[in-house]
Amino acid sequence: MRLIYPVLWSRPGRQADREQTVNTAAALVRAGAEVTLLMPRGQDDRPVAADDLRALFDVSGDFRLLQRPSRWAGEHVVPSTLWLRQAVHDPEVAHSDVFYTRMPVAFALGRQSPIPFTIEHYRPWPDRIPAIRPLIRRTACGRHCLGFILHSRFAADSFARIGVPEAKLLVAHNGAEPGRMLPRLDKAQARAALGLPQDRPIAVYSGRVNARKGLDQILALARLRPETLFLLVGSEGEGDIERDAAALANVRLFRWQSPAALPPFFYAADALLIPPSIAPLERFGDCVLPMKTFAYLAAGRPILAPVAQTRSQLLASTGHAYLPVALHAGLVSAMIGLAAAFLGRLGRGRGASEMAFRGLASRVVSFQFLAFAAIEVAERIAAHAPLQDLTHVLPVGAVAQLGVGVLVATVIKLVLRAADAAAEILGPTSLTPPRSALVLLSLRAGVPAFTDRLLLGGRGPPR
Repeated sequence: MRLIYPVLWSRPGRQADREQTVNTAAALVRAGAEVTLLMPRGQDDRPVAADDLRALFDVSGDFRLLQRPSRWAGEHVVPSTLWLRQAVHDPEVAHSDVFYTRMPVAFALGRQSPIPFTIEHYRPWPDRIPAIRPLIRRTACGRHCLGFILHSRFAADSFARIGVPEAKLLVAHNGAEPGRMLPRLDKAQARAALGLPQDRPIAVYSGRVNARKGLDQILALARLRPETLFLLVGSEGEGDIERDAAALANVRLFRWQSPAALPPFFYAADALLIPPSIAPLERFGDCVLPMKTFAYLAAGRPILAPVAQTRSQLLASTGHAYLPVALHAGLVSAMIGLAAAFLGRLGRGRGASEMAFRGLASRVVSFQFLAFAAIEVAERIAAHAPLQDLTHVLPVGAVAQLGVGVLVATVIKLVLRAADAAAEILGPTSLTPPRSALVLLSLRAGVPAFTDRLLLGGRGPPR
């Protein structure tokens, strides 16, 4: 079988998507397929050979690499869409049996492939972007679509829920290459090879060393456990983490290691570390299992990882749930405002107390922000999360509350106009107030006084 595999990136690097692609291509070749990687090449990109990728990621497998002149490289929608259109018309496609890709835009545009195609990915796109669900279903039903390959049952279920047939969903978990873990060493042998102390607890992190990986949490742990030696393997320069680590006597930094050089570090450890990180949440809204997890498992050492692996758990433990809280608080205030305003206007007409739209919006926003702040504090206290991070959360939450609050106030205004129209049909009309004002009339006795204070700022109509 001949596969053509277009990639999004134009330069080799140590990023996870490049490692995933090259390892997959090499494994497919070892399984008997002929694989051709198709890479865009910009004016400033240097020539790259397949041997360069094999050496960088220490893989075996005789895949081919073709670079095509193109201005389109990267993960953003526009360049990746244009690169996909260029790739499906590449002359090499005519000599291939399967068009294999990890490009997310293929979920919407994969039907453009003139040959059978399959899409591999790890994110639950139907849950993340509901608007593209019809496009995904259409692609899955395409004549040339072989199916989707997902890295977890969690991601596959998101496609199944929108109607993609189970027969077109394959869950293929990541894994580790057993040959890379040889020779297997016991703890004493590994520590002797690396010049590490034999009689001290050692915890090891392997991966990119930067603040977005949550390594500040490992440094905080190191301050609390001075008897334990912490190894950070994967430094590529002098960043904030490197500077902070240099001040700690029980933290050692190691430069980035080739895959073949990593196993001794794993075997030397008493525990392998996966730090808590909010970066996947901030960028994608979801968290994925790091690729290093599988190499850790192959080493047979205990793994210390955060409990909060799912999106909802991570939101609760980090306090970054400002968007859901904004929507919930907005819904509560909207229901209170809409019910009180509509019933009051419909029941009494227009000729009573009135309030400017700006004043109504400010009170709705204030109510939402206070509810948001209270929930954020309660979440953090319940999860034993630090409160000092609220200095980051509250400003962002305030912006979210402002947007939702203005929307709620606008909806209330529109509903009041509908109530006016209904009142004109059901009863006598009265003069219309100025366009800049909202009229909220006296409410029935059963409506709590709190509603008056929320909507009218204490200037409620007589009861």
